[in-house]
Amino acid sequence: MQVGTRRATLVWLFAVLALLATSLSAGQMGLAEIDRLTGEADDLWTQGRAEEAVQKYNQALTRVREIGERGREWRLLDRMGRMYLGSEQWPQALEHFQKGLHVALDLEDRSAQAILLVAVGEVYGLLEQPQNAIRTYETLLALEQERNDRAGQWRALYGLGFAHKANGAPAEAIPYIDRALELARELQDESLELAALQELEADYAQLGDYAQVARYSEELVQMARAADDRKLAADQLATAGYAYEQMENFPRATAQYQAALQMYRDLNEPRSAWRVLDDLGRLAVKQQQTTEAVDHFQESLKAAQQAGYREGQVLALEHTAAAYRGAKDYEKGLQWYQRALKVAKDGHLREYEWIVLSDMGAMYEDMGNLKQAMSQYQRALTVVRQLGDKEAEKQLRDSMARVGKPSGTGPQPARKR
Repeated sequence: MQVGTRRATLVWLFAVLALLATSLSAGQMGLAEIDRLTGEADDLWTQGRAEEAVQKYNQALTRVREIGERGREWRLLDRMGRMYLGSEQWPQALEHFQKGLHVALDLEDRSAQAILLVAVGEVYGLLEQPQNAIRTYETLLALEQERNDRAGQWRALYGLGFAHKANGAPAEAIPYIDRALELARELQDESLELAALQELEADYAQLGDYAQVARYSEELVQMARAADDRKLAADQLATAGYAYEQMENFPRATAQYQAALQMYRDLNEPRSAWRVLDDLGRLAVKQQQTTEAVDHFQESLKAAQQAGYREGQVLALEHTAAAYRGAKDYEKGLQWYQRALKVAKDGHLREYEWIVLSDMGAMYEDMGNLKQAMSQYQRALTVVRQLGDKEAEKQLRDSMARVGKPSGTGPQPARKR
């Protein structure tokens, strides 16, 4: 009796082991098939065959769900979301990231949740849904605080700052970025510190607090020099120059612009040099230094020509004309406006053409030649109608209405920066 019982037990055990072996083999085969399908989908996506790629991904996803590999399920959904993100298909990316997040929540996998919350927050930003982004990053921050992950907290704080600014509240963004900056310094991560400083600089610029902009710009210059990043140092010197210009600290602004200009020339960056030379010209105009302004604009013209930057050439010529107009040297102003107009026409730069025509009209208005002023405004109006620029059309109609009156306020230049 005992022998029979033992034999029956052994038969049962062998059956169970055989079943487990079969299941394991099937699982291994299933994983191999999933890897194959995913690889094929990746290749198809790279080749631009998106429809076929999605079919393969969905086949892989179906197999993952059949064998209950939930860890692979969220990773595959994340992978699909990133593919859609890379091709700028934001709604599809969001859908896949959110599905992956639901799986990660079911698994109570907090690391996966963090990865997917970052992705969801990013997509909400791209979809211009800042309030949803704020809620997502708040969830992420709470999660990363529980995990005591300081790098994760930095990501959440930076995302919250960016989302609040996108929501039209840069003042609310600043405390989050300040905390992100503190964390970056605790972590001794210069890349995170750099990102936080740049965001603070941008937030204060949006608030018009140029003293703070100058402060953070100069900190960034020091960081860039320490890292031997000369391009970044030059860019930040130019930003600091603009901040000091807005504070009407013209000597300090000039020094910063000149330092940036020298670095751009050393780096052989003619287009960036054009921008700073234009800034220096504008600064000279503000100080009623017409000769110096013209010299800077002429140098900016050479830089734009060296860079092959046609729009910059038009602006350099137009700004030279405007400097002469400001000095009431209308003859020279007209000559430079005509040159600017020719370059704009030759380059088929219609959006610049109307600006030059409008400013020519404004100069004729200054001169009291209302007939010529109206003629230039009408020419500009024809161009903006063709462009479909309703805002520019309204501006020109206002100018024409003003010219049609016996008296009125003076014209304002239609500068494009």
